[in-house]
Amino acid sequence: MKNLQQRTIIFALLILLSQITFAQSKVKVGVSMGPVFPLGSFSSTNNSSLSAGYSETGFNLAIDADYFLHNRFALSAKLFFGTTTIDADAFSVRLNNELAAYMNLKNSENKVNYDINYWQWSSPLVGAKYNYPISINKIYVEVGAYSGVNFTQIPDQNLSYLDSENSREIISQNDTDKDISIPLSITCGVRFKINEKMQLRFNADYFYTKANYSHVNYIKGENANKREEISVEQFSVPIQTISATVGLVYVL
Repeated sequence: MKNLQQRTIIFALLILLSQITFAQSKVKVGVSMGPVFPLGSFSSTNNSSLSAGYSETGFNLAIDADYFLHNRFALSAKLFFGTTTIDADAFSVRLNNELAAYMNLKNSENKVNYDINYWQWSSPLVGAKYNYPISINKIYVEVGAYSGVNFTQIPDQNLSYLDSENSREIISQNDTDKDISIPLSITCGVRFKINEKMQLRFNADYFYTKANYSHVNYIKGENANKREEISVEQFSVPIQTISATVGLVYVL
């Protein structure tokens, strides 16, 4: 009986020791940033497609907080921000093609101006992470999945053509400036312990959502309050990206 009690105590101490060795702080807060790369239709410059995003490489910032329910499982919240430039040359060709019948660029008195800027989106997200120690208390691999709400700032994709021959202005612009959607984000990263309070993290994040907006071409004559519509297009652009970030994690 005594040997059994000793074995039981030793076994319990071993379990407790393993839990202490494996233990992590309940809360971790991290900040990461790096380049973001458009995928699929988001990077397409197909002038006949209503899902082409004309997106180029941009920047991503993520702020996240993890609450550990277990040594390997955590509830997580993240603020995800991304921005990419637009291939302005390719999109201006699209606008010129759409309005070719209304513009005479051979006349030097006729002026055309373009205002084409960038995509921008931000997403408050909630999800869960799974952590696995490669080297206990030194190196951890983490994977997670998130969803929430996404706010997209629709880019300026404008053309203004001053038609001096007919005393009118031809305008092409997005009729929508914001869109709200439901995103999906999947993350995979590696954390390296620097000290008891600080960790270095390398992350790869996949992000997907969709932006819906309308683009209108119209004629504005002498009466600035009235416009004659030429055409309206309904865009549905999948914002699909992968980002590679590096950042710091602070252990509370």
